[in-house]
Amino acid sequence: MTKETHYLSFGKGKKSLVFLHGWQQSGKCFTPLIPHLYHKYKIYLLDMPGFGKTPYRSGLNNSYDYAEFITLWLKTKRICNIVLVGHSFGGKIASIIAADNPSLIKGLILISTSGIPHPRFYYPFLPFLKRFPMLNIFKRFLISHDYKEAGKLLPVFKEVVKEDLKKDFSRIKTPTLIIWGDGDNELPSADAFLISSLIKSSSVKIIRNTAHFPFIEKPQKVASLIDEFFSNL
Repeated sequence: MTKETHYLSFGKGKKSLVFLHGWQQSGKCFTPLIPHLYHKYKIYLLDMPGFGKTPYRSGLNNSYDYAEFITLWLKTKRICNIVLVGHSFGGKIASIIAADNPSLIKGLILISTSGIPHPRFYYPFLPFLKRFPMLNIFKRFLISHDYKEAGKLLPVFKEVVKEDLKKDFSRIKTPTLIIWGDGDNELPSADAFLISSLIKSSSVKIIRNTAHFPFIEKPQKVASLIDEFFSNL
């Protein structure tokens, strides 16, 4: 149930920022932003089901299920005047929410967001490695860290990495800011411009000398972009 969803809240502003974290992360990953934003905004840092202190719920099998769950949480909490901020996996969920529930949020901020598939040439061959234990040594070098650490969420992970959100991005009408690190080695910065081309009311900000977590590497810069974006809505 949504009441089991763990979250941290900061600030007392009338404007709300709701943050959705990436895979294998928790709401705490956004805490470097708090000193720069708490004085002006009401901030919510969620632990999504299966991460942080929120237990996994059966029935959450893909990003669309997670989006439905978070939408229910937002409505239950009656949070208004929202700018929804999503990083990586959380950005996918935020995008689906914005596409399906445009009246629920005022603005959307996507940070190093997944949703553009980048299939590896070896993906089709991974199942065959199970038949040949001697070849598992190669599997350790092929599969990602997230795959290795997925644990009970591995079936979910296998689904979310295959999802193509191009059609969902194109349905978003909410004003959107896309933030990316120029040195992101997990998701190429070219994705930022592809996603922006699909979202009509969007803009891109590339942060120099940062990778997949620009809000940790340069929190003050990211916070200033968030503040500027919210102020212009």
